[in-house]
Amino acid sequence: MVRAVPIKPKGARINTTALAMDLTNAMRDVTSDGQTLAARYPPQTLRKSGYRRTGTLKRSWSSRVRARTGSIEGTVGSNSNMAPYNRFVQGRKGQQARIFRRTRWTTVDDLEKVMQDDLNERVEEILRKLP
Repeated sequence: MVRAVPIKPKGARINTTALAMDLTNAMRDVTSDGQTLAARYPPQTLRKSGYRRTGTLKRSWSSRVRARTGSIEGTVGSNSNMAPYNRFVQGRKGQQARIFRRTRWTTVDDLEKVMQDDLNERVEEILRKLP
């Protein structure tokens, strides 16, 4: 989960409604891009097991943005319960990490970093445009 909380300084002459909208739109863009990245799968190379991808996990990714007074929260997640199966089939986390790196598959940790970096850049750009 990536979270951004706008700060309203005392006496500032900033259109806080427009700022909140810009930040919400930035969060929407980041979570949408994150969803797309999470659902991007490298070509299947491990064919020895006879396993064929069903696409269930790929189709299960979704994103959501919640804007409330004082906070904006963006979430990218999967409603599929494939993770326990994948952990069993692919092995321990260390083994998975090697496989993911070798195939250039984005991990959840990678996704979080990419989204956080993207959000930081977008927020900095918004703040630079303030009067």
